[in-house]
Amino acid sequence: MELISIVIYLSVYIGLVATSFYALSFFADKKKEKLLYSDDELPKTTVIIPALNEEKSVKRTLDSILASDYPKDKLEIIFVDDGSTDKTLSIAKKFQSKQVRVFTKKNGGKGSALNLAIKKSRGEVIFTMDADTFVEPHCVKEMVRYFKDKKVMSVIPSMLTHKPKGILQRIQQAEYLFGLFIRKAFSSVNAVHITPGAFSAYRKTFFDKYGGYDETNITEDLEMSLRIQYQGFTIEYAPNAPVYTIAPNKFMPLLVQRRRWYTGLMRNTWKYKGMFSPKYGDLGLFILPLAWISIFFSVFTVTYLAIKTLFRIQAELLFLSNIQFDFLSSVSINAYVIERFLFQFFTNPIVIFLLFFLVILAVYLRYAAKYVGKITGLTITLPLFFMFFALLFGFWWLISIFYVMFNRKVVWR
Repeated sequence: MELISIVIYLSVYIGLVATSFYALSFFADKKKEKLLYSDDELPKTTVIIPALNEEKSVKRTLDSILASDYPKDKLEIIFVDDGSTDKTLSIAKKFQSKQVRVFTKKNGGKGSALNLAIKKSRGEVIFTMDADTFVEPHCVKEMVRYFKDKKVMSVIPSMLTHKPKGILQRIQQAEYLFGLFIRKAFSSVNAVHITPGAFSAYRKTFFDKYGGYDETNITEDLEMSLRIQYQGFTIEYAPNAPVYTIAPNKFMPLLVQRRRWYTGLMRNTWKYKGMFSPKYGDLGLFILPLAWISIFFSVFTVTYLAIKTLFRIQAELLFLSNIQFDFLSSVSINAYVIERFLFQFFTNPIVIFLLFFLVILAVYLRYAAKYVGKITGLTITLPLFFMFFALLFGFWWLISIFYVMFNRKVVWR
């Protein structure tokens, strides 16, 4: 068997192992009892909203968090304008009150804005919230409950896309839904290693002891989550806390976002490479190694299949041309070309395995949608995700690897 076939079949095997592990972890977690705060025990909480030129969404974000059912006397909101040049600051100032404090500073990046607010906060629990994020009224309360367990240093929500439209946003909608299942499985074995910057909660004492955000880091939220795990603490997942973010709807903004995410993931994983160890349990022995092995095989397989498909199309066209095939005849196309294509496609064992994974993925997504409430448009979203996500994922990673290999600068925007 040639080397390429071995690599592809090995990737299929790893995929089956990962799928089985995630499924078993997901259902095993249902049997665990969580230590949760009652309503009377809820601690003082601070929500920090850093913003840079977010005039289009900032009002809705502030309205969203102010509509929280968290006790008003225990909830403070700190808004930090990071040197905006639009109307962001003036809009935020209209919300200023005893509950909402507004600060402005020279542009220095999200990390510096968060660190400023952390120093001024009074809460035992700190939420970081992007200025284009919207939450359900019960989200803050649902997430804070988990902090009764003293080992919990962070809690993450169920991240969803806000009113997706168009192909790219719908692909991201499915991706985010699949992420709910993965986070639930990771949480069951204390292996959550990404705290979304859009909305996550932290115990303030962690910042006091281990420092604030790394202001030079392009994925400061990822660095913080790895730091929490590195210090031996727990990150919990609150599945009943849906949070909505506005996903990029154009190709280049999405590419810039993923380039930053994946470049940051590579650099931060190297920074915390000591976590690939039995000391960190399933996270160090299985989750982190599997994540990187899966990325390698995904990029390799997508690149190989794309190149192979192009050569196959070229060979088919040459073959049909040599037998003087009538390309203008719809009857010939229906009777021969489609039949030949379908035969070659469905007799490929790799394709059969991929179809099997797609069925499993569809079940995951349907379950995730049911778990967080009504999600519309899945009939359109799922086919788009199946057709395009793997290609996009491979392309994003190839670009990101190029930037890391040649030490190219990656910025927030």
